[in-house]
Amino acid sequence: MGLIIGLSHTTVMIFFFSTLRRAECFTTSSKFKSSLQHRNNFLLASSPSAVDEEKSRPTPPIPFRDENAFVLAGELPDEADQDDASPPPIRQSKLSKNPLLSPPRRLPNPYGWMRDDSRTNTTVLNHLREENEYTKQMSQHLDGLTEELYEEFLAAIEETDYTTPAAYAGYWYYSRFVEGLSYPIYCRAPRKEGDLYHPPINEGWNEKCDNPFDMQPLLKGEEVYLHLPEMASTKTYLASGAIRISPDDKHVAYSLDEVGGETCQLYIKHIESGKERVLYDGDELLEGDGSIVWDNEGKSIFFCTLDATHRPYRLYRRQIFDNEGKYIDDKMQHDELIFEEEDGSFSLRIMKTFDRRHLVLTCSAKESTELHYIDLERSKDIEESVAEQLVCISKRLDKLCYRATSCAGYWLIQTNNMGNTPNLSLKACRVGEEEDPSSWLDVVNTENETPEVMFTGGDGRSLDGVTIFSPPDENNDAPLAYGVVSGREEGIPRIWILEFAEGEIIDATMSLKASPLHVTKSCRLEFDESAYDCGIGGNRDNTLPHVVVSYDSLVTPPSHIAIPLSNPEDFEARRVLKEKQVEGYDKELFGCERFTVKSRDGTEIPVSMVFQRDSLKKNNGNIPVHLYGYGSYGASIEASFRSTRLPLLKRGVVYVLAHVRGGGENGRPWYEEQGKYLGKKNTFNDFVDIARWLTDESELGASDDIGRGITNPSKLSCEGRSAGGLLIGASINQAPDLFRAALLGVPFVDLMCTMVDSTIPLTCIEWQEWGNPNEEEYHDYMMSYCPMQNVQEGKTYPSCLITGGLHDPRVAYWEPAKFAATLRHKSTSPGPILLKTDLDAGHFAASDRYKYLKEQAFEFAYLLEQLGVV
Repeated sequence: MGLIIGLSHTTVMIFFFSTLRRAECFTTSSKFKSSLQHRNNFLLASSPSAVDEEKSRPTPPIPFRDENAFVLAGELPDEADQDDASPPPIRQSKLSKNPLLSPPRRLPNPYGWMRDDSRTNTTVLNHLREENEYTKQMSQHLDGLTEELYEEFLAAIEETDYTTPAAYAGYWYYSRFVEGLSYPIYCRAPRKEGDLYHPPINEGWNEKCDNPFDMQPLLKGEEVYLHLPEMASTKTYLASGAIRISPDDKHVAYSLDEVGGETCQLYIKHIESGKERVLYDGDELLEGDGSIVWDNEGKSIFFCTLDATHRPYRLYRRQIFDNEGKYIDDKMQHDELIFEEEDGSFSLRIMKTFDRRHLVLTCSAKESTELHYIDLERSKDIEESVAEQLVCISKRLDKLCYRATSCAGYWLIQTNNMGNTPNLSLKACRVGEEEDPSSWLDVVNTENETPEVMFTGGDGRSLDGVTIFSPPDENNDAPLAYGVVSGREEGIPRIWILEFAEGEIIDATMSLKASPLHVTKSCRLEFDESAYDCGIGGNRDNTLPHVVVSYDSLVTPPSHIAIPLSNPEDFEARRVLKEKQVEGYDKELFGCERFTVKSRDGTEIPVSMVFQRDSLKKNNGNIPVHLYGYGSYGASIEASFRSTRLPLLKRGVVYVLAHVRGGGENGRPWYEEQGKYLGKKNTFNDFVDIARWLTDESELGASDDIGRGITNPSKLSCEGRSAGGLLIGASINQAPDLFRAALLGVPFVDLMCTMVDSTIPLTCIEWQEWGNPNEEEYHDYMMSYCPMQNVQEGKTYPSCLITGGLHDPRVAYWEPAKFAATLRHKSTSPGPILLKTDLDAGHFAASDRYKYLKEQAFEFAYLLEQLGVV
């Protein structure tokens, strides 16, 4: 449902509220017992034991529908607030000036009983198990193909592998993967003073020791500081949150999610002895959002905790070690509250700046930001609490979004200028002089005779982030600092290397309000391919003279490249640190294209396509095609390499990425102006129009005839996850006859019933993404595309494989469960509607890498059968 971490809370189980407080489902109390019994009878009747064994095709579960159940959108009636033990539910944000619907409107919710916040109700769990059993029966003939695909995945990933070692202080840090082990092992090895690149990899590094959990060292002197395979040996799920080494290199603080609900427990481990301590909050385990930041003395940690809707809302500091470096007894540890965010539409995030000087606290909503910082090098003689040392960069203002990066005594501010620029511009102010946004001055480039603003926030170039490097200046001729800027230009990711200096800017035109911090030299990195994905890689040390970037494309496996900051244009000076090896992969056998398709309103929509070259040579309008999309939150679907696509490509499937509006591929306007709120239907229209182009059903144009008519609806499938699942749900509702099959992963399909209920995690935050259906402004528009509310009666729909996670806090398990039931009830399909719920995972599927690949193999086996490839 969203990109911000938010965790599901535990409340009483919801079937039908007697108090009507939260207005989740409404029905008369006299019907409750009979409805419950009716539902149980239906579930029992559809259980595997009741299925006629003479039938060749298993019967799907038929869950009970309560046609009288509904959710109220808008202003709640007085009786909805009867429960005086709890505050009334929030219906809109504090800043909203839009009127609520009055009187309220009913939203049909016949499967509302499937919602159980506790995840413990037997009836609900049994229904999910019956759905899983039905999916298993309907797909057991695919077991052989699933295993075949799984083996192909394994052959392509190098089961025994390691990440590129990254330098920081006296160590090289990296993680290792071992064949047969599901989780990474976090390691480090000593670094000699002055070493810029890691030493040669040891011979025999990929050989196992006597202990099945151990390997020969990768680098000399290797030590393991976190061994997740051993920790996960007795668990069904394990995901690491933050992993932070203490400033004195002696301890590691880390957080673990052991359920999949994205609530983490915090730990402190002494690396040399291996002694581990779990942190407590009184008699209970300390839980938070997973974030951890050390202070610069290595005595205390900062962390965030969650409210009832699992929104990070409080920042604490806890002292772990006393002044002599001894661990403080659990009962004597004290938490100092640094900050509390009371606005439910804002959430907290913490980080330490790359130079380790400041802790930055970000309070963010979708359309407003407020940043605070603490100087971690501030004199300890100042008699102020840590909370009193918190400094605000700029108080929150409507439509003001900004980020801040520390650079040689300045803040580099990336801001949307109160929404007055379509993309982020780059400004600067001195640390300590930042409180008024009017003091933020443009960062200009003085390379040319006339200074010009480097990043204006205009349409042509978008800015995503800045990382500052300050290598030692041994010859007194280096710039003040180097800036590595990530952003987008011409629709693809870009990286710029900037050299900064400080001094007065002389502008003959007097048109610039320029910061003394300015750019004296700039270079946009170029690569051999015309379309690719690149980003800033694993960099830990801001004093290195090079930056490590990651690079790949649709046909080029990933690599990590060290690029010298002082000479980034020189291809010969670049050093490839590591390239991913894909066994049996021949790049020359595969091709890719990037083109645009005109959407129905005339907008050109970028499309990327990857294929095995022989497949397109056989173009007869019957090529199997898989269309993938997302289109929300400004997130871009990059033209990157995925080894898991290869089994599809080798079997003749063409894989297409739809860069629809709502993403960030063409900068922030692609999202802010054209792909959210009352422009959200552009996302779905773009996707459907691309599908029509691929099937030659479109009367619209394109940048070329590439891809046009290569397939037909019987050979076209589609896929999306999370908000991308909403895209797929809305698209198959709009054009159910256009697709043969659809994969919907943890799909956000119950938009209306979720977004009216502020007790569901993320809802208040998401009102600034989709709109608030409690308000007149948005209700009808959101209702018109909500997948759950718009399944067409009696229409033939594509076959669907729908997945969910029981502990998912972002898209609750009941959304895919309700959608599967709704599709079966209202529509027909030439293939099965299958629901598969992972009862041991959350939003991001299995944490076990092998289990994850098995699930991916199952989905692709289903897909290949539906497309008639096997």
